[in-house]
Amino acid sequence: MWSSIRVRPVGGRRRGTEKMKIDRLWFAMLAAALAGCAFETGELEGPGALGMEELLTSESPLTSGFAGQLSNLVARWRMNGTTVCSAVVIPDSVGPTIDSGWAITTSHCVVDTDPTLYSVVTNDGFPTNVDKLYWHPIAESNLGTVNNYGSVDIVFARLEGPSPFIANVSFEMLRANRHVVQESARMNGTWTFSRDTGYVSPDPTYESRILVDGITSESGDAGGPIWDRADPNNGSILEGIHRGSGHGIHSSSFAGWLLEAMACGPFDTSEPDAAFCTPECKCGAGEGDCDSDADCKAGLVCGHNIGDLVGLPASYDLCVEPGARQSSSTSGYCASVGGCQLYEGDCNTHDDCRDDLVCRPNVGFAIGMSNSVDVCDLPRMPGTKAYNDSKDPTPGRCTAAEPCALGDGDCNPSNHATCRGSLKCKENVGQQFGFPGNDVDVCVHPDFY
Repeated sequence: MWSSIRVRPVGGRRRGTEKMKIDRLWFAMLAAALAGCAFETGELEGPGALGMEELLTSESPLTSGFAGQLSNLVARWRMNGTTVCSAVVIPDSVGPTIDSGWAITTSHCVVDTDPTLYSVVTNDGFPTNVDKLYWHPIAESNLGTVNNYGSVDIVFARLEGPSPFIANVSFEMLRANRHVVQESARMNGTWTFSRDTGYVSPDPTYESRILVDGITSESGDAGGPIWDRADPNNGSILEGIHRGSGHGIHSSSFAGWLLEAMACGPFDTSEPDAAFCTPECKCGAGEGDCDSDADCKAGLVCGHNIGDLVGLPASYDLCVEPGARQSSSTSGYCASVGGCQLYEGDCNTHDDCRDDLVCRPNVGFAIGMSNSVDVCDLPRMPGTKAYNDSKDPTPGRCTAAEPCALGDGDCNPSNHATCRGSLKCKENVGQQFGFPGNDVDVCVHPDFY
């Protein structure tokens, strides 16, 4: 899942298709001019503030086989101008020049959904503002309980300007006992501190995580990279992202999603794109706008004028599975039919859902079935509310500006726009979805409103 690679930047600007191998994909990071970039402030932080001597000495633990430019890839992740975490910066290098940059950090470092609050600072000293925030499809903790996978605690941020450095980076599928180095831009002022943390090994509790020997959490180091210490090609192999408390998120759990987002642009209902789906950049279930079946992934067809199903304009066409929507309360039904499409169940794993859909647990009542049925749903996108994992019954939590997903609340039954797409707000059904009382109103499929 999340493994196909498409080539097109956000906003519909097409580039030629490129075949990419996820486990050894190299991006040539090109030097970019800073003219015209939007910065958080007009001033550099300056070498004194960055601690350039610290930067150089921090690399001393690295072995001779390890790339010396890694510190150029680490950034301070700032909220309202204050460093709160670390981040890894990866410019979009498809094409002759870098027209945008990207940053990766952990989702618990993004406590507010407003992207204008955030910026990154690399060791060139320029703050670059964040333009858009994209959560990994299973960043939400309740989705991590499905098949004991563990939430992929990753946010991918699109930056307003390019990132001025040259480097190579690849994503490595997890191999046990890899010797690694962790880097960060910590809150105490130490810039890109590197330390040899020992070996990585799979976390036996969650499939998506790795354990790193010797890590002790320090303020601001979450979101920093875990690098393979001995890359023979003089590049930078990203083994994972530091999450905290000795845990990391290994790159095999997010590389496919991240590369597809860079290549073709993340599907984003808050930025409707009438040319989003193409034969080169095929769309998955519930994505659009498509023009023909050739714009959709295998087994899907282009359904006409149904964009409002997912929150796009009603005139948009979406890639969907042919035939009527079907579900069954039989456990594992989706796997038995080769994968369910949007608002179908029962799924047991995210792989039981078509393409980039996720398996949302215990929301079957929203599609007219038992509440124990798990249902395939769209992942979280910009402009939608984070799922209510804690089952907070606060009235009015869902808004038209940030509508809620299937099985979430509290929505406003007088304003169905507080639910995503075509979903409706059903009154007084909270206990069917695990809320403490029935007075919570919840977003359900319109056929069962």
